[in-house]
Amino acid sequence: MPFTLSHAAAVLPAVRGDGSGRSRLVPAVLVAGSFAPDMTYYAASAVPGAMEFGEFTHSFTGVLTFDVLIAWALVGVWLVLREPLVALLPRTRQGRPAGLLRCGTARREPSPSLALWWYASAALGALTHVVWDAFTHHDRWGVRLLPALGRDVGGTPLFTYAQYGTSMAAAVVITLFVAVALRRTPHGEPVGVPALSRADRWLAPAVVGGCAVVADTQRAARWWAYQGSGAKPWELIPTLCFGAGAGLVLGLALYAVGVRVWRPAPVRPGPAATRTEPNRPASR
Repeated sequence: MPFTLSHAAAVLPAVRGDGSGRSRLVPAVLVAGSFAPDMTYYAASAVPGAMEFGEFTHSFTGVLTFDVLIAWALVGVWLVLREPLVALLPRTRQGRPAGLLRCGTARREPSPSLALWWYASAALGALTHVVWDAFTHHDRWGVRLLPALGRDVGGTPLFTYAQYGTSMAAAVVITLFVAVALRRTPHGEPVGVPALSRADRWLAPAVVGGCAVVADTQRAARWWAYQGSGAKPWELIPTLCFGAGAGLVLGLALYAVGVRVWRPAPVRPGPAATRTEPNRPASR
């Protein structure tokens, strides 16, 4: 699927409107799991052989093993990014996002039960990704199960239209879910969100955007050198997504670490601070 973030739509039925998980599923881990199989494609910007390893991360064995580890790592990254990302919003508009995302929440003590639910959430999220991709990619078991998906329409396989069509539809679903969830979240004082200066707000987009542009240019140049001018223009879209995504991760990590080092925010007591981390939602 060209737009990895769209995969989060598949796990939204397991997330309540207030951002908590149904049953004891962990929303942050569910969403991270839905991204996990594609992470090797982003890593391919710097790690040789990472694209080929994607075949394993998109297998059922990968779902139950390596994808779970990737999802857990993504949640760790998310916990570093969460409050610094909310800090980029105007202070008067931080209350609802901070409440929905459980900013400043206390962490639960590790336990076997908690680890089991984190595992189940990660594996379930990754499974939705692999099943979805099976019907939207060349020579996957879903396309073999439904041969009509391989039929050419205007010189392009039907499953390719499914890739882009479902990506866009899922992005709309996610946007609507987040908009409704934010509207239902009571406005309150943002807990644990650092205060940024005007210079910080200018510097952050420059750092993040610069990393994205550099990574995207490097990835696109490699693709063009390999594919040549005979490729169709739209075939470049996944490469642009993976390149920009890799750069964004690097840029956001630099920004978030900088904020936590030089602009730390004390966690003040409040309603959000009484909640526990496993019920938090993930980034949309």
